[in-house]
Amino acid sequence: MREAYLDINGVGTRVSTYGKWIEESVECNEDIVIIIPGNPGITGFYDKFAKLLHESLGYSVWCIGHAGHNIPKERISPLPALKGNEELYGLKGQIKSKAEFLEKYVPKDGNIHIIAHSIGAYMALDLLKHPSIRDRLVDMYLLFPAVEYIAETKGGKILNWFAKYILWLIIFMAGIFNLFPTILQNILLNIYMFVTRTSTSQHRHNIKMLIQPAVLRRVFFLAFEEMEQVRERNNVVIKENVEKIRFLYGKKDRWAPFSYYENIKKDIPNVDAHVCGLQHAFVLRQSAEVALIVSDWIKSKK
Repeated sequence: MREAYLDINGVGTRVSTYGKWIEESVECNEDIVIIIPGNPGITGFYDKFAKLLHESLGYSVWCIGHAGHNIPKERISPLPALKGNEELYGLKGQIKSKAEFLEKYVPKDGNIHIIAHSIGAYMALDLLKHPSIRDRLVDMYLLFPAVEYIAETKGGKILNWFAKYILWLIIFMAGIFNLFPTILQNILLNIYMFVTRTSTSQHRHNIKMLIQPAVLRRVFFLAFEEMEQVRERNNVVIKENVEKIRFLYGKKDRWAPFSYYENIKKDIPNVDAHVCGLQHAFVLRQSAEVALIVSDWIKSKK
């Protein structure tokens, strides 16, 4: 795996790759998988998922994080402040960042396979408005897709009714946590990860990245914009590209509930949508299961 922070839409944004690096030459019609994360858009959460896809498919797999959600230990250039630069970190800014990455770094003669998770699915559908991206897209897999009325879901209601009012406390506690010595941080994280059955070796660093006040502010800023802006599902884009898109919903999902699966099947009868018993935050414990599903889907289309 290789990684770097690239200047995309004015923000140093983390990109990680398995297979070819973004600057290596790509053969005509070579297949490239692009992963667009959910929120938080910390690429490290998707490392195992990306690695398994690469091993199964043999394709290069590139994951682009969300602007401001990954901060390098040694900053080459300062991260633009959130205040006064809200357009860089909000929903439209994150979509613009993904479009710029695809236009600038993915070779024009490459075949694109997009895998998008949660709010990343909303971003991925918006990318289909760009003909230069749409024409190179082979297929798109939207996992536990948060593409409609997020504020009305169980997760959205909790975020709006609770987290919004104690955000100051969350940021304050994150600041206190970062003052602790590393050994104490690791002990606290180990306890949390044991209780939640999250892989300590795989995700300790990713959770540390998340529990930084600067990152949390941008994560929640994007989340609150999702609540306000993600309303009616974009049926026009889905219908225009229905042969390229496949949805995966969860039976018990707080952000993309089973009722949304039923609604999309009713509204677009020929949509390719499936249901599984896996969790919305699959990258924490079920990367292997979802990687197997998606890699099998991609192979079946060849």
